[in-house]
Amino acid sequence: MVNKIYCGDCLFVMRHDILERGIKVDLIYLDPPFFTGKVQKGTWQPGAMEISFDDSKKFWGTKTANGAPTWIKMVGSTRPAFAAYLEYMRKRLELCNKILKDTGSIYLHCDYRASHYLKMLMDGIFGIDNFRNEIIWYYRRWPAGREQFQRNHDTIYFYTKSKDGTHTFNTQYIEPTPETLKRWGRKKQRVTFEETGKRKPTIELEEKSKGVLMPDVWQISIIAPSAKERLGYPTQKPLTLLERIINASSNPGDIILDPFCGCGTAIVAAHKLNRKWIGIDLNPDACTVMEKRFEDQFNVTPELNLRNIDEVKKLKPMQFEAWVNEFYQAKKPMPDRGVDGITPEGWPIQTKTYKVKYDTVSQFLNDMRYHPDVPKPAKFAIIVSQNGFDEKAMSMVFQIKERDKITIKLVTPETLLR
Repeated sequence: MVNKIYCGDCLFVMRHDILERGIKVDLIYLDPPFFTGKVQKGTWQPGAMEISFDDSKKFWGTKTANGAPTWIKMVGSTRPAFAAYLEYMRKRLELCNKILKDTGSIYLHCDYRASHYLKMLMDGIFGIDNFRNEIIWYYRRWPAGREQFQRNHDTIYFYTKSKDGTHTFNTQYIEPTPETLKRWGRKKQRVTFEETGKRKPTIELEEKSKGVLMPDVWQISIIAPSAKERLGYPTQKPLTLLERIINASSNPGDIILDPFCGCGTAIVAAHKLNRKWIGIDLNPDACTVMEKRFEDQFNVTPELNLRNIDEVKKLKPMQFEAWVNEFYQAKKPMPDRGVDGITPEGWPIQTKTYKVKYDTVSQFLNDMRYHPDVPKPAKFAIIVSQNGFDEKAMSMVFQIKERDKITIKLVTPETLLR
């Protein structure tokens, strides 16, 4: 389950591939699409492959769901698209909370367009008492416009799963300024307050300090420090930023999750720092580039699991069979004798890329009955078709259930990924 890239909606992947399989993660970093209301484009290097993604319409539509909190519905009365964006985020943040360990932390990356609303969501889901920091990532950029102050920062909200101090946190330090060194040297200090309210440094140790405690304003260049790191992705974050977060809130061997991977900076940083990781992105092009990034940087090819219906529909027969078995965690029997996979529960599976008719169902019934690896008596089976079933196939399934008391479930990729 770890060190894998999933191409699909993180809502489905977190539910099916993580929550339902009992996986818990130690740290979540998510940099979801900002509510810009426009399509952003960038050029990948090498190959000049054009990529695009829609921040407001393609993913979540224009109406809020019925289960949205009252305050989101109130927002929806005047800003329906923005309310739908908030509801989209709420559902995914709730799943993040369910799969996060009690000792875990979550960092939500956003900007001025929705940061105050997203903090309301985080307070409601993770708890006001579990809020730790509002981190300001400050960066320089080319000036844009002269009618207001230059926008030079993003916001990263840091929450923990529990408030009892059991969460993982490795104190981070920065190099002291020349003024600090001149006044106090490198002695480790603790600041106390006198009755007058004035600060008074109290020496704790005479040993060399690791530095000054890291503040919640981080000045890190928005441009990657080297040409090798730059990929051309329009919202690529610097590796230094993610390394700082991962070092602070996880330890080697911990599991890091990024539900909106983009070009994969978070999972690259996790791999570099000897953490396990799970990456998810809806964009197939982004997933392909993540694979190449790992090959170029680490000389490894991570496993790519498709949860994108358009990509699944393109799979060839053997690829589709492997995809179905991976989805169900099924094993292919050898020889197969008409049974393409057997689930951990002992359910036989058959996969087809064409539209299934009644004779396929009838043949599969015989194949599963006499297959030596299918537990007896067989009472449940699955046929997965890339292109659906005709009416006679569905009628045959009904007859088998009435006559033989065997349930054969007919499913399509759309059904599985719904």
